[in-house]
Amino acid sequence: MIKSSILAGVAVAVMLCASSAMAQMPPPLPAEALVDRADPAKVEWLRANVVADGPVTGGLSFDFPAEFYQQKLILLGESHGVAAPQVLDLELLTLLNARAGLTDYLAEVDPVQGAMLNQYLETGDEAVLDRVFDYWSGSGAQWGNTAFEAKVRGIRALNLTLPAERRVRILGIDAIQDWPLFAQWIQEKGGTADAEMLVAAAADRANPEPLADMALAAVASLTTQTPETARLSGVLGDLRAKAGREATIFNTYSRAVTSGELGDRPAYGLWGLFHIMQSGVNGARSFAARVKASDLPAARAMSSIIVLSLESWVQIPAPTPQGVQRMRLNMLNIDGPYVMVQGAATLKAASEPGQITLFNPRAAGSPLAGGDFMNIQSSVQRFALDEPNAPIDSYVQYVGVFRGSDWAAPRE
Repeated sequence: MIKSSILAGVAVAVMLCASSAMAQMPPPLPAEALVDRADPAKVEWLRANVVADGPVTGGLSFDFPAEFYQQKLILLGESHGVAAPQVLDLELLTLLNARAGLTDYLAEVDPVQGAMLNQYLETGDEAVLDRVFDYWSGSGAQWGNTAFEAKVRGIRALNLTLPAERRVRILGIDAIQDWPLFAQWIQEKGGTADAEMLVAAAADRANPEPLADMALAAVASLTTQTPETARLSGVLGDLRAKAGREATIFNTYSRAVTSGELGDRPAYGLWGLFHIMQSGVNGARSFAARVKASDLPAARAMSSIIVLSLESWVQIPAPTPQGVQRMRLNMLNIDGPYVMVQGAATLKAASEPGQITLFNPRAAGSPLAGGDFMNIQSSVQRFALDEPNAPIDSYVQYVGVFRGSDWAAPRE
């Protein structure tokens, strides 16, 4: 399962305890932790500094400052399993394509999955799309949902309206997820790869060198080497070096920039909340924090956007004795009972039911305090900012909330 955001991890932990294999649900947060009152001054200021607004089902209007369209890296952060962020993602991508000429979608998928998704974008072959999504559906990952699938179809529909040089392509920069798909892709390209041996080697997580060596040999067996295969080899080299997931994501992005595959072009993508945080959380450095500390062009030209849920439903894949069960839950919003975000009541008062609303917390005259909308308490998982009293823009540049979204329904 892709545990790519703190809130997604919270949700998984809740459902593990809620499954029939466990005795009981974990306790909710104590009553005193759930006390939160809207601050009228902050509500008024937020309402005056909206940069995006519209229904959770789509049709948003945008009013970002001009600098937003000049960024080299824009990251949207969500807690997976809800439909509204997928809607926002497609509309932001469409906006950036139109206003900034952005064509590179930086995805929380591995290079082979990204290549297969690009094949679908080019051909419309539903069997290709099914093959990528079948892995997530079968493994219990929250990416196995109809909202994500509809978004990919939406990107293809967008591309069909654009000239070739303006069409969106997907860059997968994550660690390898689907080893059988990796083998299939190598074989289809004329190389040699043994899926069974790769899967067997992948089972030994503590000793990744044999798996990495086998996979690198498979890539080397291809007669044609491209920037795409170079990116893939880099991911496999990081696997061999036990680099860790965040380091792999950063290294792959960095190599795409410095090699010229991405170069100086801007990139945008949807990621789990933790990945887009620009300062440390729980003593760990995310992808965005690593970019910020680097000498890459995006270090000085990056915007992170966080979107938080209220009155919404989330899809949680829960392991049970009967197999993975997809649960539809509404107890994991940012105002309790299991998760509490500092300032949740203020966000609620500044927004409307059934809407997605993004705010600019860096606008002039901000009354926001350090930790507003960033400090998260949970009853099942630790979430601690390394700089708990730092200004919001130490972590993100835009804060959003969506209210009344349905879950991202499972495909099956």
